This record gives sequence, C-alpha cells and structure tokens, in this order.
Amino acid sequence: MRWILLALLLANIALFAWFQTGGRPSAPGVESIPAASVEGGERIQLVREVPPDRLQEVVEPQKPQPREREPASAEQLCSLIGPFEEEYQGQDIVERLLALQVDGSLREIEMEGQMRYWVFLAPLGSRREAFNKLRELQAAGVDSYVIPKGSLTNGISFGIFSELDRAELLAAELQARGVAARTREEPQTYLERWIVLPPGAAERLAEDFWVQLQLEYPELDRRQNLCSEVEGE
Repeated sequence: MRWILLALLLANIALFAWFQTGGRPSAPGVESIPAASVEGGERIQLVREVPPDRLQEVVEPQKPQPREREPASAEQLCSLIGPFEEEYQGQDIVERLLALQVDGSLREIEMEGQMRYWVFLAPLGSRREAFNKLRELQAAGVDSYVIPKGSLTNGISFGIFSELDRAELLAAELQARGVAARTREEPQTYLERWIVLPPGAAERLAEDFWVQLQLEYPELDRRQNLCSEVEGE
C-alpha cells in the first residue's frame, strides 16, 4: 500500500512539472519562459523569437526619405482693362470696381509700337568731341545731330526710318563717304492708360459687369500681363 501511494505522488509531481514547461522539454541550462501576451490576445514576440532577417528592421528605425523640392511658383499675371483715351473714363471704371470691392488702379503703361531703324555714329568720348564731329559732318553736307541722352549719348544721329531698306541704303552711302555709320532696331514706344487689376481680381467680377462695360466702351480691350512689367509704372 505504501508503494502505491509513493508511485501516485511521483506521478503527480511529474505531471505538475510537465504543465509548468508548456508540454515541451527545455534545453539544458536554459530557463523556459512562457510567451507574453497583451490584452486582447495579441502575442508579443520576444527579441530572441524574431527571425534574424527581420531583427535589423525592428532595431534600426527607417531613415526619413528626403522631401522633394516643390517647383517654384509661376510669376503672377495681372489683368488689364483699356486703353482709355481720357483719364476721367478710367477713373470712373476704377470707382465702379471699388464699389464691387475690387481694387484697381489707372496707370500709364509704356507700349511697344512699330519697329523703327536708327542710322547713327557710335558715341564719342565727350560732348565736345561729339559737337566737333557734328560740325565736320554738316560742313560736308551730311544732315545730322548730336544724341543728347540714352544709350547713344554723345553719338551722332543721321535719321530714324520705318523701313529697313531705307536705313541700310543711307548707312551704305555714308560708309562710302568714310563715315562709320551703323543701323540698329529701335522699337517705337508710347504711353497708354490702362486699369491694372491684381491677380485673381478679374475672376471675382460677375459676367454682367463685363457685358455692361463692353456696351459702354466697345473699343476697350481686356488682356493679361506679368505683374512685374506693369506694376510701379
């Protein structure tokens, strides 16, 4: 009877040890630790349980990717309404725009007209030299005058022509007489009155405004231009 009780006791001890190790034997000298869990049943992996090929991804954080440089914004466009022959006409439209809470300003803008062709002698070293050369040319019967200002100051002008052929013909005649005449294109400019609207302002105006404006001023034009070219005029 005593042996039976002793056998049952040993069996219970062995069964208790089996449950403690999770049903599998531990390697010699290594303590068996049950896998930790978090609330909700998700299993937390220990470092020693992570495969070697994934361990580096877990330990080393990913380096942030450099942000792509945003493209430079395009230069803004202003809207223009005009031209106005009389200043009071433009001011009237500006006041109507202000009543609609749209800012606009009446400005005189330099416009390019027909191309012209200038026949000239390159600037001399001083104004005295220019006038001495002028007297010499006029004594030889060459119609000319001293250029008083601009990029050709102290040069000699022989005339400005609307046709290139005429300018080149005169230059050739002067060169044949020993005068180092040259030609260059010179755009004719003039001032016009335009209302300048800042970017996006024209789009805030109702179509009825444009229809009424066209009825009152059928000759007016509406265009866009770079703000940097029309502001500050």
